[in-house]
Amino acid sequence: MLRRIFTVVAVASVTLTAVPAVAQDDSRPDLVIAVNNLPGSLEGIEEMGNVAVRITYSMFDSLIRRDFLADGSGTASKLVPGLAESWTRIDDRTLELKLREGAKFHDGSELTSDDVAFSFVAGRGRGYDPLIGAAKRFMDSISHVVPVDKYTVRIVSKEPDVLLEQRLAGYAFWIVENKTYLRQGKDVFARNPVGTGPYKMDEWVEGEYIRLSSHDDYFGGKPTAKTVTFVQVPEVSARIAGLVSGEYDISVNIPPDQIPTIERYDDLKVEQIVLDNTHMLVFYPNGPLEDQRVRQALAMSIDRDLLRRALWADKNYTPNGHQLPSYEMYIEDYPDFEYSPEKARELLAEAGYDGEEIVYKFPLNYYLLSTEAAQAMQQMWQSVGLNVKLEPVENWDQVTDADAQVNIRPWSNTHRIPDPLGSFVPQWGAFSDVQNNQQDDARSWDAPEAFNDAQNVIITETDWEKRQEAYRDALDIWMDETPGTMLYNPLETYAVRDGVTWQPYGLYYMDLRPYNLQFAE
Repeated sequence: MLRRIFTVVAVASVTLTAVPAVAQDDSRPDLVIAVNNLPGSLEGIEEMGNVAVRITYSMFDSLIRRDFLADGSGTASKLVPGLAESWTRIDDRTLELKLREGAKFHDGSELTSDDVAFSFVAGRGRGYDPLIGAAKRFMDSISHVVPVDKYTVRIVSKEPDVLLEQRLAGYAFWIVENKTYLRQGKDVFARNPVGTGPYKMDEWVEGEYIRLSSHDDYFGGKPTAKTVTFVQVPEVSARIAGLVSGEYDISVNIPPDQIPTIERYDDLKVEQIVLDNTHMLVFYPNGPLEDQRVRQALAMSIDRDLLRRALWADKNYTPNGHQLPSYEMYIEDYPDFEYSPEKARELLAEAGYDGEEIVYKFPLNYYLLSTEAAQAMQQMWQSVGLNVKLEPVENWDQVTDADAQVNIRPWSNTHRIPDPLGSFVPQWGAFSDVQNNQQDDARSWDAPEAFNDAQNVIITETDWEKRQEAYRDALDIWMDETPGTMLYNPLETYAVRDGVTWQPYGLYYMDLRPYNLQFAE
């Protein structure tokens, strides 16, 4: 029944949120951002990939906010009030939060505990068979939500959860307006969402741009831009040219070799950060990759140091295992990814690999420098006897097409919380797409029981030493099984017009709140 309510559209035609006429004396600038791609949905938990969160982060708020600027780095993990002005641990499963009174949604309605309860309700993004399955791996630790009164809510986890506060500050925990959602249905809401963030929907032209307008009643202060327009510009050269001509104010995904071009202009500047995001490869356990020794050989024959030097000017790094140094459970002595062409050749000989074709399919203009990396890796693989065919395609539907041969695909793993629960568990664990491939079950990784058992300990254990021990065990199994491998954390470079003061974060969020977006007089 709930699924039906969510998806029913109650009106014959849909218009965008009404935007009041902007007063003529509103001198705030219109910010234009050139992006490589636009999402297909702005339902905050439906699309959580790179191209979506850079927009939705300024349309929605969470109860607790991660202050990325606490130490000035853009990667800090300090938790501060969001839509909740305070919170208290009742027990190891229960968190009570006091909501801000008077916080307004884009449609003018006031935030209440009912909106929080609806945002986390079973059937929407969590539970047995949620409407939006992409959120389940993040939200399924929630047992239930209790609205205590209009401005008080209790959130209860299924098991003791040492990271509940961090979880509520991360992906999938945006608060939506419940009445609009139920009246319009998910599909309409996805095109015209109602959140509490500093910017709200104005106009969406498919394949061209998404324009947001200022939510002047934002509880965090009046936004500094009148409108923000995300313009789809797939080609890097066009993103740079538009910045030079004055058409754009910020351009994303600038390759390192183009930085000197930007720096030649006095009215442009560069903002850079190494992301809390790792470029990956997924190895489907089918065809020649059914043998884990072939998967190990693929991973072992990649010279990651060379890739970083050649593509990223050696300004980024490769993690030692599926982790980041910022993790509280960081395993400092965990070994680096091994590069050994000799051992790779030995593994292929043991596996009886005899040159069978391996198809690496990847979308163009999605991951920065992915084509160049694929071409370089193809040569590395060829040098050890691996016959890898590159198949660049236009979109992800072609990558995941169940009727097409594909053995390798690219991916990125965003470390959404500074803990294995922020990436390793949801993206490789029992609920992940890797273990439950929706297009072709033959592409699913049949993970050893011990791997999922270790991940369950990470999820439920409150003793940090036991959690870390289970984490090391799970990492060891993952490295041995090699359902995929890590390449590097990319350097994200933004070209910015002089006069615009804005700092990027270690996640793909583009925070356009007043404290992080200012304009010169």
